[in-house]
Amino acid sequence: MKLEGLADKVAVVTGAAGVLGRAVADRLWSEGARVVAVDIDRAGLERHFGDRRERLECVDANLVEEAEVEALVRAVLSTQGGVDFLVNVAGGELKPSRAYPDVVESRGMHPIESIDWLTFQRTLAINLTSAFLCCRAFVPHLKARGSGRIINFASFATRHGSIHVGAHYAAAKGGIIGLTKTLALELAPYQITVNAIAPGLIPHGPIRSPALQATVDRIPLGRVGTPEDIASVVAVLCSTAGSYTTGITLDVNGGLYLAP
Repeated sequence: MKLEGLADKVAVVTGAAGVLGRAVADRLWSEGARVVAVDIDRAGLERHFGDRRERLECVDANLVEEAEVEALVRAVLSTQGGVDFLVNVAGGELKPSRAYPDVVESRGMHPIESIDWLTFQRTLAINLTSAFLCCRAFVPHLKARGSGRIINFASFATRHGSIHVGAHYAAAKGGIIGLTKTLALELAPYQITVNAIAPGLIPHGPIRSPALQATVDRIPLGRVGTPEDIASVVAVLCSTAGSYTTGITLDVNGGLYLAP
């Protein structure tokens, strides 16, 4: 049974070439929404969505650039006529892209003394600035409709702290929670709900780190999460069932937030 309130709605999903963004776009599309899949990785968009032309549009955009966000809005209004849902998935850890081609990807722990100023700035840009710019650009059109949904992506690292991703990433995602709560108050008179999701551990491959395995062992539900677990929560928040929920940060982590 499909969720109510999603069919023929226009959903803009940023970060749609990534694992979580892809799952969100797929789920909303399967519920009958018209999806605009946005990412700086055009090749990644084409690989996943290239053969799907019905109710789906791919847009290459660098969301840390104000002009490109404004161009994205114009494109969506031109092709779709409006927007109903904005899902800000774009972000994550720094990696080489059109925005920052000189980045050297670095995984693992990041003690604060190892985080240089440029890395801090860029991490805030791809996670927090991108969400701010998209919200600022799309909100006037949601207001004009007198309804809508905004869903931002925070992180377990913000809610509980994490030594796995570093203070720069946690700080950026902490800003997402402040942005979400403030916009929820500001936009409530327009019947626009604004919520955040804080995913737990969603592995993109086999878990080889003993430290990460120790985290998995603490999850009360006894398993790691999947991208589809996250996408299903987004779909509910966008649906009619989510119409009275706003200003929250929803922890989707198998109970890890409760674990000792």
